[in-house]
This record gives sequence, structure tokens and C-alpha cells, in this order.
Amino acid sequence: MRKPKVVIIGAGPSGGACALALAMTGRSEVTILDKSRYPRVKVCGSGLSPHALTMLKRLGLLERLDGLSGRIREMRAVGPGGFEIVLRTGLEAWVVPRVELDNSIVQTAVAFGARFQEDTKALALLRDDADQVRGVKTEHGEIEADLVVCADGSPSRFSRDQTPKTTIRTLMGWWRGCAFKDDAAQMIWDARLAGYYAWVFPEPGGIHNIGLTIPESAADAGRLKELFQELLDRHFAAGIAGADQVGKWMGHPGVITTTVGRVAEARAIWVGESARLVCPGTVEGISFALESGVAAARHIDGYFGPHRGFTPLAVRGYQAATAARTLPKFWAGEGLVRAMVSPTVRALSHVVVDGPARPLLDRAIRQLLGDNDGRIGA
Repeated sequence: MRKPKVVIIGAGPSGGACALALAMTGRSEVTILDKSRYPRVKVCGSGLSPHALTMLKRLGLLERLDGLSGRIREMRAVGPGGFEIVLRTGLEAWVVPRVELDNSIVQTAVAFGARFQEDTKALALLRDDADQVRGVKTEHGEIEADLVVCADGSPSRFSRDQTPKTTIRTLMGWWRGCAFKDDAAQMIWDARLAGYYAWVFPEPGGIHNIGLTIPESAADAGRLKELFQELLDRHFAAGIAGADQVGKWMGHPGVITTTVGRVAEARAIWVGESARLVCPGTVEGISFALESGVAAARHIDGYFGPHRGFTPLAVRGYQAATAARTLPKFWAGEGLVRAMVSPTVRALSHVVVDGPARPLLDRAIRQLLGDNDGRIGA
């Protein structure tokens, strides 16, 4: 049987991880398409949770990324009721700028034999008379494929998912020479962010990125720049006093959900943010992207045939496996958002943090981080 021709749309973490995992087996012909030329700047907090690091280790990338990362060994969390806790994890989290992370993954995939076609915007999925995908239409012409992996981010141009969704807006900036600790992050749930948070993450080279997340439907979402400046003045003024701003403020939308919709069909599969695999509580998507890219590659390697595609059973199996991996974290994230906007929870926040419920809080945080092994203590 000949090798299946797999075309991956998007060279972010999900597409890159899928390409690398497939290329490492040598059992597929892999082509990656991306509208940008790499390395390219990507707006993102760039945090890598312990689970994201586990996925990168499986892909053999930790050593390559080691010198390109900031480290998070401590997290300061401030709730909307004013309670504050400091979390110290048994495992490190890293911050690797996406310009480095994405390029490292895709170039490693190329080293294993994948073909990378940059400056190529995908316009549509080509379909045959039976409505099965047969390739990709790009601005430079058509590319035939046995299977197309949609990893084009959020919102996906090619999604067929009709399940309910929520759009989250973000805005962030970068500063060099801050007074913040070099190995500590901050997450502050300001009430104006409607259940979401502002953050500070340390990047390599003495840079910190600071940003906010807010639902598109929130009252203050229409005044994003003014709100960001207010948050900087209220929560981070001392840390950025005397620091130099690097570049301009930038933002991007994210799509969240508490369900898993249509993520596979006979000759197409969706991964990462194109499949809406983003934590509803933290709007973190990199660990889901890496995990789903690797999982998709394994499913392709095990169940896809160039002549028959995925069988209906294989489609349902991928759907079920994706739901089993992600939904517990989605539900925990949704619970966090509801708690952050609940007056009752705010009133009882000190009881939760300092009382017998603290182990439950720690466990919820571990689940949100995707860290099933590390131990969090006060």
C-alpha cells in the first residue's frame, strides 16, 4: 500500500506537532502549508504548562527549546474578591515565544522529511461529488491529498462545527527591564474582565509579556485599549515603572466551548484551535494543540488508508477520544469562570483558600494546567 499524502493547513503548534509525529514514522508523505514565512511573530502569552512540556518531550524538542525559554516556578493568583495565593509547582512551566516555538517544531518536522510550503494561503477544501475532501485550493493552485489536517487556528476557515461557542478577546504588550521576578507569573481576575484575567509571564531575555482576556460579550470588551491601560495602572504600574515597552500592543480572538463538535470525517481531521480545543477557564490552547496534533498523527498512522480514508468507526473513535481527553478540563475551566463571577464565591474566597477546601482548589488548578503528576503547595 502506498503512503498516504497528508496536507496540513497551518504550521502552528497543532499542525507542526502533527507533521512532526507523522514524519517521524516515515509512513506518510507530509506537506505543511502556511500563509506566513517562518519564523514569524505570533501574538500569544506563550506559556507552556507542564503537560505541554510533556508533549514536547515526546516529540524530542525540549533540548532544542531549553535555551529559548523563560521559566515559571511560582504563580501569584489574585481573585476578584481580593484574595491572593502563591502557588509553587513541583514541575516548571516555561514561556517560549511563539516565533521560536512554532519555527522549532516545523523545522524539526522538515528535518524528518516533511515538506514545508510557506507563503501559501489555503482558500478552500476541495471536495468530490460524494462531498469527501480530495485536497486544498490555495492562492497558488490546487494540491491533491488523501487526507487534509485542518490546523488553521481560531476561528477556522474550514470548520463544520455547529456547536455553541464563545469568542474571547485578548490584548497584550511586551516590556523589557520590569521589576517583576524573573521566574514568577501573575494571574489577576479583575471583576471588569467578566470571569477572566490579566496576566504577567516572564519571557527569555529579560522581557515580560502582560495581557488580558475578556469575553467578546462583556461590557468592557468594546473599549479594550482603555481597559488595558486601566489594568496596567491598577495592577502592574510598579512592575513596569522605568521599563521599556517593546513593540506595540497586539491582540487576537480565541474561540472556546464546553463541548467537542465535529473534528473528523473520512478524509479530513481538525486539531488545536481549529477544533476549538482551548480551555474555557484559562484560554490556554498550546497544550491542547500539541496533544491533539500528536493524537491525530497516531490516529492517522493507525486507522487511515489512502484508498478508503477513515471508516465511520474510526471517525467516531477519534471524536470520542478527543472528548475523553479534553472535556474534564473544559468543564473545570467553565467552573472556574463561573466561580470568578459569583458573589457567593467571592464572599467565601478566604474560606476556600485558607480552609479545608484548599486541597480541592489545588487539584482543580493541576487539572487546568494539565499537570496530573506535579504537586502544588502553598
